[in-house]
Amino acid sequence: MKRTKLVVYSRDQHQVSRDDMDPDAVRVLYRLHKNGHIAYLVGGGVRDLLLDRKPKDYDISTDAHPNRIKKLFRNAFLIGRRFRLAHIKFGEKIIETSTFRREPEVDKRAKGEFFHKHDNTFGTPEEDAHRRDFTINALFYNIADFSVIDYVGGLKDLQKRTIRCIGNPDIRFKEDPIRMLRAIRFAARMDFNIEPRTWRSLRRNAAEVITAAPPRLLEELYRFFGYSAGSASFAWLKRSLVMGVLFPELTAFIKARRGRAAEFEALLKAIDEGGDPYAPPKAELIFAVLLYGMFEVRCAEHIERGDHAGHEVVRELLEPLMPRLRIPRRIGDRLVHILDAQRRFDEQPGERRFSRERFMAQETFVDALDFYAIRTAAGQGDPATLEDWREWVKKDPPPEHAPRPTRRRRSGQRRRRGPRNDEAEE
Repeated sequence: MKRTKLVVYSRDQHQVSRDDMDPDAVRVLYRLHKNGHIAYLVGGGVRDLLLDRKPKDYDISTDAHPNRIKKLFRNAFLIGRRFRLAHIKFGEKIIETSTFRREPEVDKRAKGEFFHKHDNTFGTPEEDAHRRDFTINALFYNIADFSVIDYVGGLKDLQKRTIRCIGNPDIRFKEDPIRMLRAIRFAARMDFNIEPRTWRSLRRNAAEVITAAPPRLLEELYRFFGYSAGSASFAWLKRSLVMGVLFPELTAFIKARRGRAAEFEALLKAIDEGGDPYAPPKAELIFAVLLYGMFEVRCAEHIERGDHAGHEVVRELLEPLMPRLRIPRRIGDRLVHILDAQRRFDEQPGERRFSRERFMAQETFVDALDFYAIRTAAGQGDPATLEDWREWVKKDPPPEHAPRPTRRRRSGQRRRRGPRNDEAEE
């Protein structure tokens, strides 16, 4: 890919303002600048400010090396093995600050796999821009003169609402298959298009997605539902062929039962509309949406055969998913009860053979009722029944359950590393 000519947009040519930034991020930028260092706001923060959106995170890049950053900020903590980063803490808030680095050397082996030989080489601002994933995420805001610096044509792509890979997309996607999911997430969340070359490569390399680390796949799945973008994300996943790689069972189910596709899409829209407009819903509710159609059909088949249906059906559906996405067992166990509880909501008052009070005392009751509300919003539940249960909750609130303690790591067991710095949430 031919390198784009550097363009610097002066303050009167863009809308990014310090007044719209987190004041602690501005403090970090100014302290670096006043101590003789280049200091840029980078990545998704610049992109969102240019789109008149409130950034979720503020990341900073500088020519100061990690140990220098630590000396300048007493509240800085260095993290990372391959490449040291500074987390500058302001209470619970973290301003991630990294040193400019260049694209790592890549070794293409006989099997077509790509390996990073080195990933801790400092670089220039231009080299740092070209190692990022998409042009819209490679824009820099310079605190020294309030300009926006564009090495890759990112501002034009932002204006055209286009996701474009930096460099050869085939190489970039094979280096890190998660970039394909990020392209889909950005397109869905911001209602952007994916430019043709990047799109063709994404479809061509869709099968590579499954080679990514399962915890990172799971994290991206949750992020699809942030900003109420679950429905749009799955529309992109289907068109890109990635859905068939990550969720082959669900894809086959929808293909075999055409009528179920509309019901699945209705559940996706309902979960988008019913929660926090920015934060993803609970993991249990996401998986309930993904599995409910298959669960309902499998239960009906078990009942026709005279078998007991419920917990066993959910565990059957989770069996291939648990290792593929490394779903925590705690979430799987809760999902079993949430889906099995739906039949209780569907029973008419005269048919109930259970204690309402004991049912409401269950640890998963509130989440089960939340999922029934999603089903009702999707036209798959009874509004009067939902209102009846909500009235019972008002009269006799279910008990609060203490969160389960997290499992401690064994001695010598490593903590799971977070996302790559260039792939951090933006």
